[in-house]
Amino acid sequence: MKITKSIINDLFPLYLANECSSDSRALVEEYLHANPVEADELRRIMNTSALTTPLPPASLDELRSFREARRRLRRRTWLCAFAIFFSLVPFSFFFNGEKTWWLFLAAPKSALAYGALGVVCWIAYAVERTRSRSL
Repeated sequence: MKITKSIINDLFPLYLANECSSDSRALVEEYLHANPVEADELRRIMNTSALTTPLPPASLDELRSFREARRRLRRRTWLCAFAIFFSLVPFSFFFNGEKTWWLFLAAPKSALAYGALGVVCWIAYAVERTRSRSL
């Protein structure tokens, strides 16, 4: 198989990052020794300032926006999970082999408290979802 410039171009970033195997490293070095013109071109590309410049402010704003969106989505997911849990707890039951205990029959005040927590979580979820859509 003939090693072409495009194969070396594919391997060169791995070569620079020192993440390729020793065989690939030897292949790139052998190719660069055999083709000094292309080796100079790759060295020139490697020494450009574009590879070492920091991220522009726009990229940092995008990163902050991404982190904020991820944080909001995580919060919304937890609110939905709590809302579902607290909405279903009043309908929970326990069976001990002889008798079935229903929470809303055995402890109606506790069932009402859990149901109220469920309603509060659903409201918080709806508010967070509306807030996320407006951004």
